[in-house]
Amino acid sequence: MVLSTIVKSIEYMLKRPYTRLVPAKSKPFKTERLRGAHILDMSKCTGCSMCQLVCPANAIDMVEVEGNYPQNPRRRFPRIDLHKCTYCGLCVEYCPFNALYMTSITGFELYTRDKKTTLKTPLELSKVDPSLITVRREMLAVKEVKPGG
Repeated sequence: MVLSTIVKSIEYMLKRPYTRLVPAKSKPFKTERLRGAHILDMSKCTGCSMCQLVCPANAIDMVEVEGNYPQNPRRRFPRIDLHKCTYCGLCVEYCPFNALYMTSITGFELYTRDKKTTLKTPLELSKVDPSLITVRREMLAVKEVKPGG
């Protein structure tokens, strides 16, 4: 038994390494209800900081934005660091005003070596195409299961 393991190990050491190349322009993996980059609806956000409070990765902080926002007199909106974000969706689930959504933009589209570009301001979060929304708060809601049915 031990001898066969040693023989197998020596065989593997003498083989050339095998590496499978990934195409440079392969399409990202997409599924229904995929949790990707965020969209912020600035007309709904009140600056309550609930998203910041529930974020387990501390990827969200509130920043001031210039402009007139009647529903948000302090003009404080979430800024999300996509480098820290775990894409758990808690910010979307706990937002009391449905101001945050998640899109299908993930993986290859978000990857960058420059960490400064992963910090998305509220204005950048609000410019994403709404047709990419894949996760809304109501999709994350836990349904109560009744006993016996």
